[in-house]
Amino acid sequence: MGSLAEQVLTLNSTLEAIEVRFSEGEVPLEGLEALKSSVDDFRLRVWGVLAAAGADDYRAFQERFRIRRAKEICRDVGSDLRAGKMSGAHSELPDLAEAAGLLSRSINLARRQSAVEGGGA
Repeated sequence: MGSLAEQVLTLNSTLEAIEVRFSEGEVPLEGLEALKSSVDDFRLRVWGVLAAAGADDYRAFQERFRIRRAKEICRDVGSDLRAGKMSGAHSELPDLAEAAGLLSRSINLARRQSAVEGGGA
């Protein structure tokens, strides 16, 4: 399988090759979006492993990291929309609005359940 250093070199080399292919128009945007999603997931996992190496509760760390990342993304998208940096006509915005509404309802439900279980109000 090779050493970690070799795997990192391979990863970097692969990413650079994909970047060149994209810049030359060989990779469709949808392919790049799938790659970005995979890289984001990989980054999340690596960050979690690194941080959890010293953490007592790996699951709690991952939850905090995901929540913080989601807040950052939501704030950035909202800011870009308000500033006109992102088109309000984007075809995926209705799905995002629906997902955001579902997330909001899920958060409220989970918080109410936690309050009941914990005895708080």
